[in-house]
Formats: sequence, C-alpha cells, structure tokens
Amino acid sequence: MSDVFSSGDENINEKVGTSSKPGMGWLLPLLLLVLTAGLVLYFVKGNNSYTVGILPAVDTTAEVFQGDTVVHEKPTLSIRLIDGTELMAFQNGVEKMLLIYLNSKEAADSISKNRWFDFDNLNFETSSSKITDSSINQVKNIAAILKAYPKLKIKIGGYTDKTGNEAANLKLSQARADAVVAALKKAGANAEQIVGAEGYGSQYAKAAANAPDEEKQKDRRISINVRAK
Repeated sequence: MSDVFSSGDENINEKVGTSSKPGMGWLLPLLLLVLTAGLVLYFVKGNNSYTVGILPAVDTTAEVFQGDTVVHEKPTLSIRLIDGTELMAFQNGVEKMLLIYLNSKEAADSISKNRWFDFDNLNFETSSSKITDSSINQVKNIAAILKAYPKLKIKIGGYTDKTGNEAANLKLSQARADAVVAALKKAGANAEQIVGAEGYGSQYAKAAANAPDEEKQKDRRISINVRAK
C-alpha cells in the first residue's frame, strides 16, 4: 500500500508664512497619516487573497517524496507567522489553510469537530507508523504554528483506505496518529495544545478496496481538527 498522504515616515517640514490668518498646515499631515495607515493595512491584508502573515507565492518549488523517491514538485509559499517565524510551505498546503481558518472571524469558520485539515506532505514507511525523514519539515511547520498561536488546541486524526483487514487498519491509523503527536512534541509543540489523537481506520474511506491506488490515496491521511483558537 502506498503511503502518500493527500491528506507586509517621511518627515514633512512645512514653513509657516508671515500671514496672520489661521493656517491649514495641520490638514496635510493628517491626510498623510490616514494615507499611510491605509497603505499599511493594504500590505498587511493584501487583496484579501491571503490572510495576515501569509505572503504571495514565491517562484520556487518543493519536492514531494514517497519514501526516498521524488514523485512530483509543487510551488511553495513563504509564510511569516505572527511571532516572526518564517515557514516555507506548499502554495495551497495545510499550513496556509490552517492559518486562514485561525485568522478568520467568519461564523462559517467557527470551531467544529467536523472541520479537518489534511497534512499534504506527510509520509510513512509502508505498513508502518514510522514517519519518513522527508516529512519532518511539515511536522515542524505545524509545531511552529502551535507555538505562534498559544491558544490553539488541536486533535490529530488518522485514516486508512479500505484495503486489508479493518482491525489492522484501525490499529495502524491509531499508531500513525500517535506518531504524529510524538513528532510534534519532539519538534517543540506544547503538549497541552494537543488534546488527543484518534485512529479511524477506513471508517470514512470513500474509495472501494479495489479502486485504483490514486483514488485510495485520498483516504490515507493524517488530519488536524481545531478544538480552540
């Protein structure tokens, strides 16, 4: 079974004239102040395509591994967290999606036990709960996000496809969820921010056991559920 988880002052000196009439010298600095504030807001929030702290995609790519083999490349994104930490992640990866959600005040983005965010560059050795070396970067990114958002609490979920024995799949999914929690803690995540890990086996798998592997890949994943933000 393949184990790719598709789970942003200028000082202005105004010379006062000799006229005794009341001046309007205060108006220009006020207008400049308003303009400056507007520009700062624009560059922080961008054009609403990115949330606070997420910068436009850079012209680089990152290699995606299956074991030690590069399977494809994806464009990357530079992310600056609110504590100043800078991350490199996939352009539409779990880090970006999670940060957009964390910074959103929309009712649709309120806390929900049904809202999950899939790791998209997290691999395990075949039929094992051992995380591959090439996956550690994304684990470190999530640990950095937890550190930058101390109120954030998450739960880790593990899932498999329908291939094989369900009892074995349930056990493997639990072991992999536990392995990710252990890796997050090793990467510096606060244990109190991780409220649990649960393996669901193939309970939520959509592809049939005899479906092409590329379809079943979507069912093999590790996900993050936000419990507090």
